[in-house]
Amino acid sequence: MKMNAQKQVYLCAPLAEGGAILYAGLIGMLIGKPIVFSSLGPTAFEQVEKPTLPGAHPYNVVVGHLIGILAGFAGLALSHAWPAPAVLSTHLLAWPRMWAAVFAVAITTLWNLLAKASQPAACATTLLVALGSFQTFHRALILMLGIIAIVVVGEPLRHLRLHFGPPPAS
Repeated sequence: MKMNAQKQVYLCAPLAEGGAILYAGLIGMLIGKPIVFSSLGPTAFEQVEKPTLPGAHPYNVVVGHLIGILAGFAGLALSHAWPAPAVLSTHLLAWPRMWAAVFAVAITTLWNLLAKASQPAACATTLLVALGSFQTFHRALILMLGIIAIVVVGEPLRHLRLHFGPPPAS
């Protein structure tokens, strides 16, 4: 008996998205670096669930998130927020961090538009930097490693998803 397209999506999409995160997580465990972070979830979702959108394409994923990282650093520099407490560890939002977030999201949006690299989750990546979770060069490299891992596994999944037909209307 052949499974209809809707049932295929309900079975395959969660497995593919979970598999993409598992792949990145296993690489991180092998190298001893935490390369799984919050903005990888929506990136994997877009690659599998919305494979025809620009944000699902490898260029947009890599360049969009890279811009997000750089914009996060720009936000930190503009607001002098580097010494301010990191939001996720202290659960406090200091004024410099708030302004770093505002600047970083605005810069991310502008640069992504100029580079034609639309990637909605890049704004989550920029907030990870601006709010203090990934505000060093070393931590930015960890972010990029996770992004590249998601592209490596997500691009074949995106093409597989395209092969099985259009995503269901949402």
